[in-house]
Amino acid sequence: MACVVVAEDNPDHQRVIAEVIRRLGHEVVVTGDGQAALRAIAEHRPALVVADVDMPHLDGLELCVAIRRDPEIAGTPVVLVTAYLLPGDPRLADTGALAVIGKPFGVPELTAALRGHLPVEPPAVAAPVAKVPAEHDPAVFEALLDCLDAGVAACDADGHVVLVNRAMREFIGPGVGDIPIGDATHKFVLMHPDGTPLRTHEFALSRALAGEDVQQAELLAHDDLDRPRWFAVNARPVRDAEGTVTGAVAAMHDVTGAHRNRQFQHCENEVLKVIADHPHAGDATDRILEAIGSTLSWPYLRLWLVDEVTDLLRPAGVYTAPQERPLPVPVSMARGTGLAGSCWQRADLIWVPDLHAADSLVLPSISAGADFRAAGAVPVRSGERIVGVLTFFSYERQEPDAALGVLLTGLAGLIGAFLEQRRSEVLALHLAAATDEYIALVGHELRTPLTSIGAYVDLIAESPDDLPLGEVRELLDVVQRNNARLRDLVEKLLDLAALESGHAQLTIRPVDLTEVVATAADAVAAAAAQRGITVETDLPDELTVPGDAERLRQVADALIENAVKFSRRDSKVVVTLADEDGEAAVLTVADSGTGVAPAEQPRLFRRLYRAGNARHTGIPGTGLGLALCRVVVERHHGSITLASHESTGTTVTVRLPSLEV
Repeated sequence: MACVVVAEDNPDHQRVIAEVIRRLGHEVVVTGDGQAALRAIAEHRPALVVADVDMPHLDGLELCVAIRRDPEIAGTPVVLVTAYLLPGDPRLADTGALAVIGKPFGVPELTAALRGHLPVEPPAVAAPVAKVPAEHDPAVFEALLDCLDAGVAACDADGHVVLVNRAMREFIGPGVGDIPIGDATHKFVLMHPDGTPLRTHEFALSRALAGEDVQQAELLAHDDLDRPRWFAVNARPVRDAEGTVTGAVAAMHDVTGAHRNRQFQHCENEVLKVIADHPHAGDATDRILEAIGSTLSWPYLRLWLVDEVTDLLRPAGVYTAPQERPLPVPVSMARGTGLAGSCWQRADLIWVPDLHAADSLVLPSISAGADFRAAGAVPVRSGERIVGVLTFFSYERQEPDAALGVLLTGLAGLIGAFLEQRRSEVLALHLAAATDEYIALVGHELRTPLTSIGAYVDLIAESPDDLPLGEVRELLDVVQRNNARLRDLVEKLLDLAALESGHAQLTIRPVDLTEVVATAADAVAAAAAQRGITVETDLPDELTVPGDAERLRQVADALIENAVKFSRRDSKVVVTLADEDGEAAVLTVADSGTGVAPAEQPRLFRRLYRAGNARHTGIPGTGLGLALCRVVVERHHGSITLASHESTGTTVTVRLPSLEV
């Protein structure tokens, strides 16, 4: 009998591990932390240490280091148990542990893992007074087989099963001992690990009956709840004295835990590879979802991101396996609505084992037409903030799984960090470019009127005293015009700075956006008509949003005036206002004017920037209108975008939340 020290802080896990070791015929010393385990090892000099990785005082990794540093106990073998690190993590390899057992584990898996690292004890000699069962007593043999955690089966030369134990019936299903092995693959759903059907001649007993020694053949089956289980099968032919095959035997071991650990590690590696190889790709999120779906055999995944304008989830990425029919997708999802919305509200991982159950969180419009069996969702975080939700669907029942939950939480964190990194990189590039450009532009816009003012003041000062008043007034008109331009520029810059810094407060109350836009369109109609430009409006009777009426009027004025200013003669400007599913108000102003070159479009919302076709054609302006619109819209938690083509004109779209954020 050997001594085994168990270091585990979870009382339930302590009892399970200790009981398995006792059943293997060995003595157990249980400790609750790494320091206590180190003292027990020095005192008892055990044949094996079973240690959890995540423990107080001294974790499993540190315990291994401490053991190796002490010459007295340096040779003590260690088996690590972990739910914190996935098997294959380089930190585990550096410990020198004999093996790593991932949590959650079952008793058969734990027994098989520990048995290989403990000495085999000789059978105890029974006391003379004890009654020993007969050597060939069938009841003894049957009881022995049923005690095994491995599934055992044997067949005769004709392929008829003559022996099967309890574990084999649990693994494969009832009735496994009642049919020839040639019919096993027809009665039971047995597959290769990749999900392809297992044919009769590929069955381990069939191969052994053909004279082959089978070692670690992998097999996929499903339990009573239709959950996938992976097995490793060893099989041998049985030969008589002449070497003729008279039958075959096979032993099956449940290796689901080890298989899933490898699968999870492969999934994480594939996601990291996508992030490393395609950090700037436009479809990077779809590639990440594909990596997850293909490695975990999930046919459908969708990424939802929080829309800051409407405070709703909107679809942002999707993976659909080949030959799969895509699911119907709502345009948005509110907090607490459906699977994604419920995950967002709870801020926690959600499992839906049965998509069609009465308490399923999946929307009926989705589950009604879906063949999927199970689903789940995990929040995507950026720091402490939830920025989205990842939902997944499966054809197999998916019960809550601690190891899979850890993987999904980690993957969602990677996605959140990836999205935040891309956003930060874009903002940093824009900030650097905008700062340099702003310094140059403000210098230009200030120097131009100052040059005119200074030069004309010099001309007046150098004029003869008898210069007629009319000629002096012409020079003063230039000074006055540039002074007004300079004052207007400074006032707008100060107003813009106050808005951006938050010093200028908004007065938020219900605003009829229809009235605001209609008034702005009417104000510019007369000036537009002088150039033959028609301002067409398509507005609802009423559309109310929370906002500052005066600031929203500034936005409407600036956009419509810009559209008229840059339109060609005898053209039209179209102003449209619409309600977006009761979630947002959408204002669109479109012209058929000169348009803006693609290279200049990203800079149009910066302060003082004016496109080349405006600067060089004498069209007046300060370059502050769109910048002011951007800041006002953002202060209203909205968004503003611009699309333009030099041959067809420009369209500006503003989205404002219909409810107060």
